[in-house]
Amino acid sequence: MRALRPRVLDLSSQPSQEQYTPDHLTPQEQLFRMEYEPSTMQVDDDISRSPAPSPRAMKRPRPLKVLPGSMEDEVSSQSQSQSRSIGEPSTCSKALSGRPPIPKLREVQPPMPRNPYLVRADDDNHVFQASQSCLNRGNYSRFLWDYHQEAELGHGNFSKVYKAVHRLTGIAYAVKTNKVPITTLQARNMWLNEMQALAAVQPHPNIVGLYDTWFEAGGDAEQAYIKQELCGESLRDMFKRRVQFKEAEVLEILRQMASALKRIHDLGMVHLDIKPDNIYLAAPSPADLALRAASNAGASSSGNAAPVYKLGDFGLAMLPGGQRAGTSEGDVKYLAPEALKSRDFLTSGLADRLDVFALGASVYELLRGSELPKNGQSYHDIRQGKLFLPSSSTRIINLLKKMMSPDPAHRPTADGILRSTLLQVSASSSQLTATTSTPLPMSQ
Repeated sequence: MRALRPRVLDLSSQPSQEQYTPDHLTPQEQLFRMEYEPSTMQVDDDISRSPAPSPRAMKRPRPLKVLPGSMEDEVSSQSQSQSRSIGEPSTCSKALSGRPPIPKLREVQPPMPRNPYLVRADDDNHVFQASQSCLNRGNYSRFLWDYHQEAELGHGNFSKVYKAVHRLTGIAYAVKTNKVPITTLQARNMWLNEMQALAAVQPHPNIVGLYDTWFEAGGDAEQAYIKQELCGESLRDMFKRRVQFKEAEVLEILRQMASALKRIHDLGMVHLDIKPDNIYLAAPSPADLALRAASNAGASSSGNAAPVYKLGDFGLAMLPGGQRAGTSEGDVKYLAPEALKSRDFLTSGLADRLDVFALGASVYELLRGSELPKNGQSYHDIRQGKLFLPSSSTRIINLLKKMMSPDPAHRPTADGILRSTLLQVSASSSQLTATTSTPLPMSQ
């Protein structure tokens, strides 16, 4: 028999980008279907296509991925294929037979427009405006989608607080969330209790402002978020920096916190976690800065405005006699003696005096200049009214002894503290305190 000779292909004319060499050897049902336009292939027009693969090579062709760094290598390999004889298989068919790289999933970052009223124009971390519509959030976390988490402000046994900037407006907030995912109904009720308690006392100039709260589902657990007013450092932070509080400053702190307690107690609530860690220095608002600038320029003769302090962390707040969602009773260093003797202190009718004792212990710690003991004889001496403040006036010592009396019935109420002559003088000297920012209405 006469040997079959390979078919001679006419390569005199250069095929266009819309044509390719037909495969007459592969069955029709096994032909590879290209899902792209051949015109998008990054191959020079002056390089001819490779001939059909050998009958022994039954591999299907794959799109050729051309990398910017290897463009010269690809062109040189294709030029070598032109120098081969017509009957020899081309190396391009081997390159086309490789598997395409698997694309890596990239985390989608939502757009973060720059607020020109808050951010300088030379800030490259934001785009000038939302040139495209926001993508569909889908199952993405609302917190991560709407807010840019910048730094951790603090943490406790059950929670963390982050500084988060709203992506569209550029406003910074303090967002509190749980450290351990919520998996039980009791844990969810604890967070719900804090959300509702903080919302009930809004608004007040000496209570941390609340803007929004929500839960996010993640598998079999939940994550809670409390969007609050962003404040400055706490009294505990200032205490650790060895800040020496003057008696007039401590009296102003006592007056503002007594005002916050009056608001809480008038609603029939108790805070149960009064301590320097939960008292924050309010961040100055634009109105405060403008007033201070006008005062420094001589437009006002009132002098410097007194700092504003705010009470936060309502995780243990509850109604007297109500059922507690958690088991914690607050920091033992600021715990009243009746809470150590019996667990029925919330049904005694004097539950609000627990907060009065804790506030007195906090003020005593600031004036004392050292941390209160957690146990030992000195711990019990303080609860017997034995206070030692050699550098403080007798009037403030007598007021603290009343607030920290062993008998809760002998302690003054929050309203009684505000009416004391000692705090009346402090209030008259701070009548010109600058107004702080008022929280926005809670968004649903």
